[in-house]
Amino acid sequence: MEISNVFNRSKNLFPPILKDCSQRLLVNPLTWVLVVIMLLPCFLGLWYYYEFSDERQFEEADGEKVYYGDDGGLLHVELREAFLNLSSLFIVKFIGVLLAIMFSSELINEEFNRKTMQILRTTPLMSLEIIFYRYVTGVLCMFGILASSSIIMYFIIMLSSGVHGIIEELEILWLVIKIVLFESIAYLGIFCLISAYFERPFLLGIVYWIIWEMIVSGTQYQQITVSHYLESILFDGLKNIGWSVTAEDYGLTKIVNDEVVNIATEPTIAMLVMIGIGLGTVVWGARGLANRQF
Repeated sequence: MEISNVFNRSKNLFPPILKDCSQRLLVNPLTWVLVVIMLLPCFLGLWYYYEFSDERQFEEADGEKVYYGDDGGLLHVELREAFLNLSSLFIVKFIGVLLAIMFSSELINEEFNRKTMQILRTTPLMSLEIIFYRYVTGVLCMFGILASSSIIMYFIIMLSSGVHGIIEELEILWLVIKIVLFESIAYLGIFCLISAYFERPFLLGIVYWIIWEMIVSGTQYQQITVSHYLESILFDGLKNIGWSVTAEDYGLTKIVNDEVVNIATEPTIAMLVMIGIGLGTVVWGARGLANRQF
């Protein structure tokens, strides 16, 4: 009976919460500062295209132009690596994490600052409903921003390789979009949990990111970090595409009995783990909301 009531309430409550929370996230100036920073490499890509587009070497193949770099290699092969490196650095490891920290603080802690959380907790709504609707909104907004930025970055960086090059490397774009989806699911849950328990979630989120996701992820215990599972998905995806990569290239190894062992997690398991992290931290965060003092 309770589950039925929750489902019926969700049909009425989620749309206005989605509208209100997404509007707050998308009109926040800090959101767009981060988006501009994330897209800075695109300006470099546009400059490169307009500066050197006339100097590109190419040959016709099946009616399409195939462009080559200065060293005679395929230009789209060189540019796909640039896109992957830039998206990994700017979108996944830097801006993506900052967006998750900022969004979770805005969605949860800001409700306490505005005194609206106190009102919500006096209603028949369960704490899990309060945090879950906001979590889903945050995931949708974060994924939408990161995926859109990835698409823009891809097409601008790959512009110099022509239509052939853009189409040829679409699998790389899809892989990055898949990674930012699961990054959104996992990190939003973790930072919503922090926001539910602490009054200064932004600072604690940064500390978590630096200590846990940057330092611990480079140690023997990396399997307890989100970074490990994101790198595992990337590593497996590149292997399936046909790239010549090793687990060591992505830090997915550890020393066991003086031997280097591959500890990359199978991608399906990695995805399930991150979904579990997202949902588990939301449930845990709901307990924090219920127990947090006004």
